[in-house]
Amino acid sequence: MLTSTDTDNARRPNFGGTVFISYARADDEKPPFDDATEGWVTFFWRQLRWKLTNAGLHEAKLWLDRYEIDPAEDFTTKIEMAIREARLLLPILSLNWIQRAYCINELERFVAGDTSRREDIVLVKKQETSDVPELLKNLEGYRFFASEPSGKIRDFYWRGLKDQAAYFDTLKSIAHRIADRLIDRPRSALATTQQTVKRNNRVIFLAAPSDDLRDAWQRLANDLDGAGFTVLPVDGRLPDTATNAEARIRTALGTAEISVHFLGESEGATPNGGGETYTRLQLRLARENAAARLCFDRILWAPKWLPGGQADKRDPFEVVDRFGPLCDGEHVFAEEVTNLSQWLRGRLDPPDPQSVTQLLVAAAIDADSGLATTLASRLQSDQTSILSPYFCGDPLPGLAEGTTTVVLIPWGDATRNEVEALLADLSAIASRTVLLRLPGGDTTAKAPFFKTGVDIEPVTELPPTRGAAHDLLTRLEVLKSATGQRA
Repeated sequence: MLTSTDTDNARRPNFGGTVFISYARADDEKPPFDDATEGWVTFFWRQLRWKLTNAGLHEAKLWLDRYEIDPAEDFTTKIEMAIREARLLLPILSLNWIQRAYCINELERFVAGDTSRREDIVLVKKQETSDVPELLKNLEGYRFFASEPSGKIRDFYWRGLKDQAAYFDTLKSIAHRIADRLIDRPRSALATTQQTVKRNNRVIFLAAPSDDLRDAWQRLANDLDGAGFTVLPVDGRLPDTATNAEARIRTALGTAEISVHFLGESEGATPNGGGETYTRLQLRLARENAAARLCFDRILWAPKWLPGGQADKRDPFEVVDRFGPLCDGEHVFAEEVTNLSQWLRGRLDPPDPQSVTQLLVAAAIDADSGLATTLASRLQSDQTSILSPYFCGDPLPGLAEGTTTVVLIPWGDATRNEVEALLADLSAIASRTVLLRLPGGDTTAKAPFFKTGVDIEPVTELPPTRGAAHDLLTRLEVLKSATGQRA
């Protein structure tokens, strides 16, 4: 069952504040030949996150791009959005930081010409630097080093903790400063409109993961929290003993509307006194919860590629089979965690079909199916509803009533006859069809291809990122046609 601490935290006000951490990538490098020691920034982030949570500010979000941005996403756009929405900026000042143009740019964008926002900067000093940007001058900052009488610099953290007492004293002061700024200072009109509103009784059980999937858990938890959902168990942690862990899981599942389970290569630890891992325990109890409630869906995330390239490509259904036969109400999701986040939020909050573009990505032959799957993954966003990729000969998908359906076909190796057969298949449901003519295949057949009502768009490659995919849709006026803005 939930502890008194969990209950107290649930009653606290939602501060809705985001702290954007600006840092140089070089300052988070792990030492060579030392896999056990975390990078400076990662260690700092984890310790500060714990300190804020322990103080009851679990809703004060620390924005760190390692957890917030997937490699497939548009990096620059998401960074800029996060800076605009941040209540506080926490730059980690170092020799590396002042040499990185993107770090200086983050500082300037946060202030955006309003020098009063300097009060919202919590300056962390990893190293002493003589060349400091004008916006940071005269800010005291919090030092993670000290000068010895001999003149030697003593780092609190260098290849691990060197001065534990000094490090955590400084960290505590930073946590207090963040709390003071998030709780006491009135919000600006902009901050108020951007505040995350918690949804009453919208609880998601995000199963505590094994260590190899903890970063993915954190990224998904951040997205769901930002969308206003309550994620349990808090911080993805469970008690050490099997009895307490089971009680905590049952209580959380009883309040949740759906559960998500992380199936990596490692099942992780086993609680003390238990006979099964946390991963198996949570899935078993979720299945029991579903049987008792008659309707309780479980999402089994078994990605084909594990984050960080930890293993070769996997067969998701073989992974799921390790946990027994697939049960009613269980859905296997095999794409990366950013896709899972988008899909899950769409499932929990189905968008208004009149305001969202419905896209169907199709392939004429098996050789082009990889193109269709990749394109569908990169097209997902809050403005688009992606149907499962369609392959020639499959049953036609069910479509939302009253929506405009745009079909995108990446044309790689298919022949002209195979493409025409696909177009005939989809003619009954397509409001608009766009052929993306890629290099390869029979170029002499592709070049003169023409069909009434079908748009041809020559492209040299598939959009490499989500941002590029969005730009492609904008260029094709796909988004505008679906929202009624196209002439």
